Amino acid sequence: VPLLSAYRDDMDEQSQESFRDRIVELYNNLGIAEKKGGSLERAQNFFRKALVINPSDGHALVQLASIDESTTSNVKKLDPEYVSHLFDGYSSRFESELVDVLQYKGHSLIFEALLDVLKRLGKSPLSIKTIIDLGCGTGLLGELIANDMPWVELSGVDLSHRMIDISRERKSKTGRDVYNASLSQGDAATYLSTLEMGTIDCILASDMIIYVGDISSLLDESYKCLVNDGGLVGFTVEIHDAESGFRLLKSGRFGHSRAYIEQTAKLNGFEVLSWEDCVLRQQGGVDVRGASVILRKA
Repeated sequence: VPLLSAYRDDMDEQSQESFRDRIVELYNNLGIAEKKGGSLERAQNFFRKALVINPSDGHALVQLASIDESTTSNVKKLDPEYVSHLFDGYSSRFESELVDVLQYKGHSLIFEALLDVLKRLGKSPLSIKTIIDLGCGTGLLGELIANDMPWVELSGVDLSHRMIDISRERKSKTGRDVYNASLSQGDAATYLSTLEMGTIDCILASDMIIYVGDISSLLDESYKCLVNDGGLVGFTVEIHDAESGFRLLKSGRFGHSRAYIEQTAKLNGFEVLSWEDCVLRQQGGVDVRGASVILRKA
């Protein structure tokens, strides 16, 4: 009997949605079981069945990409709910695994890139009064800012409420809250759209763009809320020379091409001040190629 045969049209909307979610979860679990058993074609079929029911299901998309990333070359973004649940489950071991095991250093790379650009522009770090930390996670980048630029009004936003809870408890070396202005749970672009136009000096995002894909709306909202006299955006990306400009990779993260970043920045009113190739982390004992990028509102 087909799995969907128990579906009834007379179910209320909430029951229908709950039923669909359970079927999607079942297909994904069957796909994972087949994948672990080495039956990749059968696994792909189950993940595709999940996507027939929910075309934006992040779990199925990531699993398909892990088998053959060419099958998900048209994916523009990951469902925010998927990313939220992913990091809610990962939050308690996030730093120990990411920093200690995978040698992640994106937060320090983007902070160093910001300071280098300010020095090159002949601007004092004191000129930066407000910073937004997008995808703030547990506060790794935020702590660097709070310790070295204690005068800054620092706000953080993240999709994961458990990450926000951890960030809320994070303290600087002087004992103050790292995020001394605000902490918010939600989508980054949506959050930026709520801010007053022309009021933010700098927006930073460490290891966050890799879960976004198409960055157009994020840069559009960043442009609106940044100050007009040299507002800065800084972020890290994983490098992939995709013809489409970006692609969901086998890792479950997006890779972006330099050409795409530069073109999208220009289309949204930014100039590229700095592009530094780097190694962001290790994965399976192999360097993950990336770049730290600083843009300026033109």
